[in-house]
Amino acid sequence: MADKFTFQGLFHILGLYLDKIERAFRLDSKDLLRVYRERAIGCNERGAHDMAITLCHKAIGLNGDDVEVQYQLGVAYMGKKLDEEAISSFQKVLKLDADRASAHFRLGVLYERAAALDKAIASYKNAIKRKTDKAEFHYCLGIAQDKNNDHKRAVDSLTKATQLAPNVAKYHYRVGLLYDGQGQHNKAVEAFKKAVEAEEAGG
Repeated sequence: MADKFTFQGLFHILGLYLDKIERAFRLDSKDLLRVYRERAIGCNERGAHDMAITLCHKAIGLNGDDVEVQYQLGVAYMGKKLDEEAISSFQKVLKLDADRASAHFRLGVLYERAAALDKAIASYKNAIKRKTDKAEFHYCLGIAQDKNNDHKRAVDSLTKATQLAPNVAKYHYRVGLLYDGQGQHNKAVEAFKKAVEAEEAGG
């Protein structure tokens, strides 16, 4: 009962806060939009996704073509496991800015969750085209390729991740698992050794 009261109380406070902002910036919608946007970013960073969704919808009422607002709405939906809504938001982001690498990447994650591996792989590749030096993009591409039984390309993608971020243990570990599954035990052992070294180095 106390938790319910606290939850309702937070949203009551948020409502009062938003009303206060609206009154303060009534004559300047650009400033109001900026405040909503920045507050939504902060809420997502803290994991307050419900509040972020409310703020994003307020901002969209002022400008539905604000790329960052649409992106933050997708992040919030993703955090709430509302995957269909998140996909829709990130698709809107890419209509407004096709080069937003992080939106391509998050679409990849969402498609992979839905077991739509071809779409996930395409999205990860689109992210990599726009930001080639992001190790996590290559790592996630490799995982999706492995799930899609494209083990050779998976090794290539995961190896690229280890080259970009050699101190991340999980990258080496997944390479080792792939080599082991292919019967290349010597290469697997080398990869596992590198995983241990990275872990000991704090990666």
